[in-house]
This record gives sequence, C-alpha cells and structure tokens, in this order.
Amino acid sequence: MNIISSHITKRKLCQIAEIQSGIYIKGISDGDVSCLQVKDLLMDSPEITAMKTNYTKKIDRYLLKKGDILFACKGTTYLCKVFDYDIPAVASTTLYSIRLHTNIITPEYLCWYMNHPAIAASINNKKMGTGSPMIRKEVIENLEVVIPDINTQKIIIEISKLQERENELVGLIQQKKTQLTNQLIINKLNI
Repeated sequence: MNIISSHITKRKLCQIAEIQSGIYIKGISDGDVSCLQVKDLLMDSPEITAMKTNYTKKIDRYLLKKGDILFACKGTTYLCKVFDYDIPAVASTTLYSIRLHTNIITPEYLCWYMNHPAIAASINNKKMGTGSPMIRKEVIENLEVVIPDINTQKIIIEISKLQERENELVGLIQQKKTQLTNQLIINKLNI
C-alpha cells in the first residue's frame, strides 16, 4: 500500500507562512490575555499556567489564532506545537508564531514535519549561542518544507496520532506489569 502521493511540492517556509517573533510583556495577576511561554505549552495547560496581561491595541497583531504554530526559538527545549486553545493569547519572546497563508498545507502537517527527528536535528544544528541558544528567524524562514497533497498530509497525521496512542498504551502496559510483579513479590513475602 502506497500512502505517499507522487504529487509533492517543496517551498521555503517564508513562502507559505508569516513568521513572527513573540512580544515582551510584563505580567499581571488578573489579565485577560495569556502570554505563552515554552513551559506553558509543555504542561499543555496554558489557560492555567501562562502569565497574564491586559488587552491593548499594541498586542493586537500578536494575538494567536487557532491553527497558528508555536515554535520555541530560544533555550534548549525543542518545541513545535499547533495552537489549539480557546483562550486569547500571545506568544512570548521565546517563541515564534507561524501563520500559514496558503491552503496547500495544514498546520498539523507542518508541525509534524518540523517535529520530525531529521528536520529537528537540522534546525537544532543551526542554533547560535551557548547559555540560552537561539534559532534565528532566517533559519526558520528558509526551512525547505516538503508538501504532499492534503489527503496524504491527513493520512500522515492520522498515522502519527496512532503512533502516539500506541506509545501511551505500551507505557501503561509496562506500568501495570511492574505493579503486578511488585504485588506478587509482596504477596509471596507475606508483607
């Protein structure tokens, strides 16, 4: 079975998307806009963990939309994630926001592509600095993206989701086996 289409195009990321640096904001305790950082996206709960700020016209152009892609540009954590939250939010200066301006590629596929180990390694090799390394915007803008047709992109994403679910289940099985083994040992020792 051949799931990869023969219709494949290549584009630089800057040809298919707008890449924008995040904004620096001083946080407040009870604001109405979340300012997302890498740690918030790793915890997958930005509505709770993100620093807040109040909405102003200044942040208008930085407001994220569902389907925007957040990419960690500073620090040692490699992260690329589709923004899929129902909260008003902006990206902090540690993130680039990537907004597609074409319908030949889905945000989920682009995120999968940028998270692929070979692509991630290629991007990481271009980091600059040591203490808090940074990926320059030009590196991301010039990233060549291989783009299959939309149907193939959807199949790739579905396979990726199934792989993630399989890994979760394997982890749960290992955890349950360990618990069962430990319980059997405890029972044998009459503790």
